[in-house]
Amino acid sequence: MRKIFLVEDNEAIREVLEIFLTSENYDVKSFATAGEFTERDIHETPDLYLFDVMLPDGSGIDLCRQIKEDHDNKNIPVIIMSAHAGLVHFENLCEPDDFISKPFDIGNVLDRIRKLLN
Repeated sequence: MRKIFLVEDNEAIREVLEIFLTSENYDVKSFATAGEFTERDIHETPDLYLFDVMLPDGSGIDLCRQIKEDHDNKNIPVIIMSAHAGLVHFENLCEPDDFISKPFDIGNVLDRIRKLLN
């Protein structure tokens, strides 16, 4: 079972993504804040990271940059989600493997995840 780490502060969006991705046979571990994500078990590695840009205590862009700079994680795909910015606004700050604009179509999210994991 493929594992996804999700960082999303909006509880409703986080729950919808968790339920949907779990129903598609993904193991989803979710975090509501950058701080929760930072305190995770670093020995547990996902197959994909899914980060919201705007978090109450940080930025998904910063998390993306940390992942991409980490030798052990740099090849793991990162998807950034945002309602307020486009990829052009932060592509020089981090290099995500994909970008999803909010609001999103859940089928499109699944297609993008599948594409990156195959």
